[in-house]
Amino acid sequence: MIKKFIESHPKKIIIGAPIIFLVIVNLTGSLISGNFFAFSTKHNFLVVGSEVPVTLTVAAKTPINAVGGTIMFSPESLSVLSTSRITSIIDLWAEEPAYSNTNGTLHFSGGILGTRANEFVQGTIIVVNFAVLKEGKTTIALEDGQILANDGKGTNVISGSKTLTVYARKPGMPTPDVNGDGILSVSDVDTLYWKTFRSYNAAYDLNRDSKVNWTDVSHLISLL
Repeated sequence: MIKKFIESHPKKIIIGAPIIFLVIVNLTGSLISGNFFAFSTKHNFLVVGSEVPVTLTVAAKTPINAVGGTIMFSPESLSVLSTSRITSIIDLWAEEPAYSNTNGTLHFSGGILGTRANEFVQGTIIVVNFAVLKEGKTTIALEDGQILANDGKGTNVISGSKTLTVYARKPGMPTPDVNGDGILSVSDVDTLYWKTFRSYNAAYDLNRDSKVNWTDVSHLISLL
């Protein structure tokens, strides 16, 4: 039966070979350790016209007393609606968060006072509410990040920052998270790849051309 399947779909078997390579690439990503910034959201798979809150956090294994940086985003894909500091660990803002939807930037700078400046810190810096403007893949990142040690010298001890990638689609289009696990990975490609051998299911027709084929798989791979 397997031999018959391979003979019936030789091109699909050959085309599917690169997926093995993608698995290897997907597993090579390294996590940042030490003192770092990170973005997070509950909804990575968005619909154009919707709103999404994105949280910037800091985690430091060194006592720190100040942080700062510039949040970068694509002004064609996202637009800042508002910011919230209600849950922020910042006690004193040296630079009030200021954003430009023209440049795709949001600057911030603030200090941590009292006993917390002598402890390891982990918490929210700011929550940014974005409007989703355009379909496709877009990344939110941090530039010129500063995590300053409470050492009397203001030493920048930042180890790095973790970006956030979100995926937007037009209303009514299927989500690229085809396996429903909340993340986009090679597992989604694998799931969609095998659906190309089955009867038509609109949930896997990513380009809405009434077919589930390699075009849909190729599109999903382009989002990784």
